[in-house]
Amino acid sequence: MDSVQDRADAAARSHRQLQRYVLPAERFVVATRRHWARLLEPIATTFAAFLVVGGIVMSTPIEVRGTISWLWLAWIVVAVRFVWRWLEWYNEWFIATDKRLLLLYGLVVHRVAMMPLAKVTDMGYSRSVFGQMVGYGRFDLESAGQDQALSTINFVPDPDATYRTLCDTIFGFGPPPADAAEDPPMPPSVIPVDSQGPDDAGQEPRPTTQPIEIQPGTPAPRADGRDPRFTRPGNDEPPESSPGGVTIPKPFF
Repeated sequence: MDSVQDRADAAARSHRQLQRYVLPAERFVVATRRHWARLLEPIATTFAAFLVVGGIVMSTPIEVRGTISWLWLAWIVVAVRFVWRWLEWYNEWFIATDKRLLLLYGLVVHRVAMMPLAKVTDMGYSRSVFGQMVGYGRFDLESAGQDQALSTINFVPDPDATYRTLCDTIFGFGPPPADAAEDPPMPPSVIPVDSQGPDDAGQEPRPTTQPIEIQPGTPAPRADGRDPRFTRPGNDEPPESSPGGVTIPKPFF
């Protein structure tokens, strides 16, 4: 099925009168007539009038039918009204470009209602029960500042797709960029792959900490009061004394 914009381009090519109101720098987004349900009232009125007039004429005796033949003139007036409404519907277009919303209407006097997209602040969307059955909707446009001529658009065909297209055009809801859909790059591992040993296979990498420099401390004092820094390890014997009373310490090293 063609998209709303494809149908708009096709309508712009087949109906040259639409391009008279669109600037060369503008791009067609939506171009459609009103839904055919707009003609249901004149169609029903014309058909009902035909049944009423026909019933009255057929139930009247033949001798006096000539006196009520004017009833067919009344039905012709109703039929002409239907033809007029159909011509109005045929020449009425709702157009949306990438810069403006336009409503072209009028059979004898052509009129154009316009609203810039920059002034649209909100767009309401509703569908009646009958509109859901036959396939049309209604758009209520709100704009900044005073009321605009183009505030309500009723009998919009294919309303769901048209609503999405207009929201994308008015409020700029486009598809996300291609790089946004990809996963963000992972930070580099803190442990090089080649630094893991064979026993670490299949285990989660362990974080690497900064080396801590350990300052040499002072040994604790000995129980006998001697300084351990000047005591040879394994030599806990007291110094020997010479016969002359002079103490000769053992060498430290």
